[in-house]
Amino acid sequence: MKTHHLSFSRRAFLGGTLVAGAALIIPLRLPTAWAREEEDSLFSHAYIRIDTNGQVTFLLPTSEMGQGTHTGQAQILAEELGADWSSITVGMPNQLSDDYRIPFIGQMRSVGSFGIRFWHDPLRRAAAQARQMLTQAAAERLDVAAAALHAENGFIVHADSGRRIPFGDLVEDAMALPMPEDPTLRPDSERTLTGRKVARLDTPAKVTGKAVYGIDVEREGMLYGAVRLAPVFSADVETFDESSVSGMPGVVAVVSVPRGMVVVADSWWQAKQAADALDITFTRTPADTLSTDEINAMLREGLDRTDVPVTTLRGEAEATLSDDGQVVEAEYSVPLLTHASMEPINCTAESTEERTELWIGTQGQDVVRMTLENAMQIPADRFFINTTYLGGGFGRKTHGEIALQAALASRAIDGRPVKVLWAREDDVQQGQYRQTMMCRFRAVLNETGQITGMRIRVAGPQMGREYGIDPEQRAQSTGNLANFDPFSLGGLSDMRYVIPNFVVDHAVVDLPIPLCPWRSIAHSFNGFFFESFMDECAAAAGRDPLEFRRSHCTDQARMLAVLDRIAEISHWHEPAAEGISRGLAVVESYGSYVAQVVEARADDEGIQVERVYAAIDCGRAINPGQVEAQLQGAIIDALGAAMRQKVTIRDGHAEQSNFHDYPLLRIGEAPAVTVSIVDIGSPLGGVGEPGIPPLAPALANALFAATQQRIRHLPLSDHVQG
Repeated sequence: MKTHHLSFSRRAFLGGTLVAGAALIIPLRLPTAWAREEEDSLFSHAYIRIDTNGQVTFLLPTSEMGQGTHTGQAQILAEELGADWSSITVGMPNQLSDDYRIPFIGQMRSVGSFGIRFWHDPLRRAAAQARQMLTQAAAERLDVAAAALHAENGFIVHADSGRRIPFGDLVEDAMALPMPEDPTLRPDSERTLTGRKVARLDTPAKVTGKAVYGIDVEREGMLYGAVRLAPVFSADVETFDESSVSGMPGVVAVVSVPRGMVVVADSWWQAKQAADALDITFTRTPADTLSTDEINAMLREGLDRTDVPVTTLRGEAEATLSDDGQVVEAEYSVPLLTHASMEPINCTAESTEERTELWIGTQGQDVVRMTLENAMQIPADRFFINTTYLGGGFGRKTHGEIALQAALASRAIDGRPVKVLWAREDDVQQGQYRQTMMCRFRAVLNETGQITGMRIRVAGPQMGREYGIDPEQRAQSTGNLANFDPFSLGGLSDMRYVIPNFVVDHAVVDLPIPLCPWRSIAHSFNGFFFESFMDECAAAAGRDPLEFRRSHCTDQARMLAVLDRIAEISHWHEPAAEGISRGLAVVESYGSYVAQVVEARADDEGIQVERVYAAIDCGRAINPGQVEAQLQGAIIDALGAAMRQKVTIRDGHAEQSNFHDYPLLRIGEAPAVTVSIVDIGSPLGGVGEPGIPPLAPALANALFAATQQRIRHLPLSDHVQG
């Protein structure tokens, strides 16, 4: 796949053509579901461009971080346009505009599994507009009715006569035509590219080593930076002695940055050795003695508070406190997690007063822009960002601290290019974390084993404010009563089971720890909480876990569809193989429904997960092969976290440092994964994140089936061998 960095000014678009070279330009508009009447729905900086040589380019502000987004987007475009698949080029903007901001996020980010489901309709509409204009131009040239023509493989074809005109030859004529406001989309019978397994466009470059990640960037005269950061998260530099490293080989500069220093040298290893040797002291803070035990005590105190306002209420709150029935109660917790992206955090910068240019693998371009704008007063028209491939994102690469460090380092040496690269230990010990949370449940079951009331108390940080979310405003807009933070309550307040009396509240516990969304955000822990508790309720009622869930899914067609499919492919209603136990979970997140069944073996040697079955309803699967790959990857990612990953705090900083004490799942431990795609005509949903939430509860439920031991606190390695 070729990736070009293009810029396209609003003035040029409104003028009708680009000054340099003829090209048919079709801007993208907001999907109807996301548009607001008071907003301009035109993305004038996101567009399809067809050049006179037939080259088709689309420019969208979505990062490719291994999830196959660019390939899926190209499938949507090529299919609707009738373009030659091999002619599609993907572009990323290198100058940011407010036009790139997704309205309900307010920023330009590749998060929340929006890459396909948000851009699907705008891409189809713009492609249909372009196809209609090219077809009309061909109709006038051939003197035939437009209805007698069709677009295929980059040509407008007149089937009756066999005449065909390449797109490029029609561009200038099409540019003179009015742009249709309501183009006719291809019927489903003509959608022959989406819904098929198609090889990823970026695979050849990645296999041959031609793909450029941030860590691969090279610039003439480039220097390298290594960081020395305050070990305690809220601390900063108190004193440092530059002379302590100035004589070391290759050292060029020592640069002050927030929370630490960057040492710049001729090579990264020289910079790293000097950073480690730098004579530096850090400020004392109230968090210097912070520990995991102290954090857990704070969270437990939150569970017991009596002054917490109700966030979500359905039915009667009093019914959730009733003792008139069978009462089931349980508490759960999850630890801090780091993101462990395989490509370490890095950024290359060339920065002067006149121009700042970055090369970075980021999923948060607008966050990077705002970070530099606020800290260095860099105006948007002097800021350029080149988005490389990402060696994993998982939410971690939405932050801008590495970009600020690189820009400050470059400024300190007169604008020379500097690549600042964090060691793995820097990210694990001074980076960003998924929040630690606790949750308390109380359910009341009637004589038939149905849940008549449920009360949920969550205790933990409220992360949304860091991302511009006001919990009170969000509560009003989502129909909740108060204090709704989707980064904390997603998957609880909006869960899909039918429970007549239902209460959720959140005891906010602020922590002096930098937090960052982790893959599937709140659903990663709330899925574990809720689906583990549903299993406990099923056991208390003496009912089959799958049938118990089905009985609480009245009129929930999508939930029932994935439950039925998972039962089918896992042979749920048949006896498992000897020594194998099964566990089930189903979670709706990011517009998709995913059910999983884990088959595990538990004995004196520990836990062995042998197979995972997954059924997903994500609407139309644009690339079924990629849907399968994303589910498989998410399951392996989630399994490592559930089994043994955690970050613990002692003396104000993380105890873990690298993969030896933050162990990822090894290849020999990866289970077989069977994925089934359920298509019942649902709206498009996400794929990159929804595979995470069901795994941990399904595994914990399988272990309960095997041992009758209910594990409520992750990771599992704290309780059993893994």
